[in-house]
Amino acid sequence: MPGRRRKQSLPTTRVSVVVLDDEGNILLVRHRKGKKRHWVLPGGRLEHGESFEECARREMVEETGLEVKIDRFLYISEALAPDRSRHIVNIFVKATVTGGLLKCGEEKVLDAVDYIPVAKLETLKLFPPVGKQIIELARGAEPRGIKYLGNLWM
Repeated sequence: MPGRRRKQSLPTTRVSVVVLDDEGNILLVRHRKGKKRHWVLPGGRLEHGESFEECARREMVEETGLEVKIDRFLYISEALAPDRSRHIVNIFVKATVTGGLLKCGEEKVLDAVDYIPVAKLETLKLFPPVGKQIIELARGAEPRGIKYLGNLWM
């Protein structure tokens, strides 16, 4: 039926990439949806037959023009709608830029790509809401193993 959201049969898996530079900035992309704009970590949906690392590298090139080396896995979270109609599993990796030129990708949803001071994450609305964790990471507090962040539905 038009206007009704179909229930997902399986969770959607997304991979998000955390890239910090030496000046205390984080790489973010800005998405637009209608007149709204919001910042997100580069990344996207895992494709069938693709590893998490392959997804991260592909999405980085598509969204930012940059090639990366995956350093480690950081966090896992999920976004589970209150009515259980949507379920997204988020995998977060830390990466280092190895090549390419910074440019905004051509997907219609992409509005900008930029390095933003990590300190701005205290007030910037980031989707999913992992600003606190990234601030801690930038200060040198890397999690041991992979840290589960819980349900981050917004």
